[in-house]
This record gives sequence, C-alpha cells and structure tokens, in this order.
Amino acid sequence: MSGELLHSKGEEGARRAKHWLDSTTRANARWVNPNPIAIPKLTFQWADGSNFSFDLGGLLIGGEFEGQEFLVESKFYETPGHQGEMYIEYLAKCYRAFDTRPDRCDNFMWITWHPFSLRKWSKLCSVDEVKSAAITHHSKCLGCVDQTSAEELVDDEICKAVADRLWLILLSKRQEELVISKKHLGWIRDRETTEGV
Repeated sequence: MSGELLHSKGEEGARRAKHWLDSTTRANARWVNPNPIAIPKLTFQWADGSNFSFDLGGLLIGGEFEGQEFLVESKFYETPGHQGEMYIEYLAKCYRAFDTRPDRCDNFMWITWHPFSLRKWSKLCSVDEVKSAAITHHSKCLGCVDQTSAEELVDDEICKAVADRLWLILLSKRQEELVISKKHLGWIRDRETTEGV
C-alpha cells in the first residue's frame, strides 16, 4: 500500500473511530491528530527522546468513567495486515505514556475493523502482553540497550496498570450503521448542557 493511501486510510479510521465513540453518548473524542490543539494532548516522548502520538483522545462521560481521559489508536484494516506487530508497539507506547504521564492515561483503546493475532486474542490485554511489549521495545520504552537489562527494569505495577486500562474494540462497517444519529446526539448533548446531567 502506498504512503498516501495508508495515510488516507489512517485519517478515515480516526474519523470513523471518533464518530463511533461520540455516538455511544459515553465519549467525547475532543482531540484528533493532526489538529494543532490535539497534538500536545496526544504526543508523548520515548526514552530515547523521540516522540510518538496516539490518533485521538478525549473524555468519557457518565457513570464510573465520568471525566476519565482516553487515548486511541485506530486501525482501519480490511485484512489482518501487520496489526499484531503494530499492537505490540502500541502496548509499549501505552507503557511509556503511563510511566511518564499517568495523570493522562485513564484508558487506552485500540479500535480496529479486522481481528488479528487470533491465537492469543483473549490475552492481548494481559499483564504478560504489556510486559513482553515493553521488553521487546526496550530501547525506546525503557531506555536500556539489551533485553536482559529490560527484564530487570520493566515495572510489573506499570504493566498491571496499563493492562487494567486497555480496551480492545472491534468494529464493522455494518455495526457503524447502528449508531445514534447526529440529530439525536445533538439533543442529548444539549440536554446534558442545559440540565447539567
């Protein structure tokens, strides 16, 4: 896939993920990359000084999640692609983000339109997967030069904190058709604003 096509699909995935999240009425996806206001909210720093960012983020609404922030990586894939490898790097990003800015990391969401890593699907949000990802990407995530050092440096409490905050969301084009209309969403948002609900 060409770089332009990949970029275009990435933008479409972020737009569709935002629309779906907002349509749940439980999320307000305020920040979408590369909007200038969103960039500082979604950008974090690797241990080697380089930056990484998430695709979108915002605040959850109501119930036990009221006011919690979320950070999203969206993958608008129609085939598995290299999602398994990208997901491992995503977990390393989540570890690093939580390690450096836990106040910004209430929830981490991976939104995709195609399943991947099916042999370990049920374990993709586990402590062991987060730990393995941090060790795999040790130079950027932990700032160490070899795997042996990484195994000693990786923090089990951070791995558990990240695992507890992971959401793995699988969407489909048909599922997206069942969301609330923009008109009805506007009514809900208006009522929330005027009544303080």
